[in-house]
Amino acid sequence: MPNSEAPEVAVSWWRRWNIRSRAIDAFKTGLAAVLCLWLGQIFRLEHGYWAAVTAIVVMGSDAAITLATSRDRIIGTAIGATLGWITWYLWHGHYLIYGLAVMLCVFVCSTLAFEKAGRLAAVTLTIVALISIDDGPAQAALARFLEVGLGIVVAFAVTLLVFPSPPAKTDAKTPAAV
Repeated sequence: MPNSEAPEVAVSWWRRWNIRSRAIDAFKTGLAAVLCLWLGQIFRLEHGYWAAVTAIVVMGSDAAITLATSRDRIIGTAIGATLGWITWYLWHGHYLIYGLAVMLCVFVCSTLAFEKAGRLAAVTLTIVALISIDDGPAQAALARFLEVGLGIVVAFAVTLLVFPSPPAKTDAKTPAAV
């Protein structure tokens, strides 16, 4: 006699671990990363992979999470790119200057109440100030900002347009439902 409980156990496991939602989130993240690489090639971004990295980092299970993470990422990138550009002119192999610039990134973001953006700012500063790019630090800072911006736009578009989260349910008794 077949075990009639097996399908119920499988369905219970599927729901308990929220497999459908996790699979959709994984698909959306992969799609956003691929779109970023493709658009990076179309726009001839030399380091278009940073757009894909950004999309992967900021993707959330819903628009609110993606928006909050994107805000931190773009603020951190803007501050880090600007300070990285300045640091490039002062750096000349002095570790103290680099360390102070990293501290300044974290401090500025924290002071502006964007604590999570501080680490991202420091990463961008490091890329702009320490990695030699033929076109100079201004071009590196601008390119990094545009690559991150592309990743954010793609991640947000995928979040909103591909398998969008259902709207929040409102209670019929609440004023919002009236």
